[in-house]
Amino acid sequence: MKPRFAYVALLVLAQVTLALGAPAAAQTRRQPQQPQQQQQEPQPRTEEWYRGQLSELSEVLGGSHYLRILCDGRRDQRWRDYMRGVLSREPRYHDQLVEGFNRGYRQEESRFSDCNQSATQAEAELRARGLRVAGGLSARYGD
Repeated sequence: MKPRFAYVALLVLAQVTLALGAPAAAQTRRQPQQPQQQQQEPQPRTEEWYRGQLSELSEVLGGSHYLRILCDGRRDQRWRDYMRGVLSREPRYHDQLVEGFNRGYRQEESRFSDCNQSATQAEAELRARGLRVAGGLSARYGD
């Protein structure tokens, strides 16, 4: 499970970085840095943690998919196609991944009906969230 997921996490990290790139990052609000003690504590590598991270990642992909087709048109299926790749690599989590993807899609659909600056900002925020999740998974399962 670990090597296969490390590959998935690294792919997600690379895809999110490339797809949403510098223009979206330039619009991201800077968050104040937390003191060193308040930053996230390392969590044990449990099945529950893994499932939670997969669920969050699938929500990010679903939300990103909605925002991408909202702004770039329905022909852009990058994130849906990418999700299919994740599903093929993690078949035992199929139902959970699909639920998360759909939940993320619906959440962004309920927030945005037009591609505007707010939608672009939301895409940048999803990018940052996806990078955090993928980076955490890669750090835990990439060894």
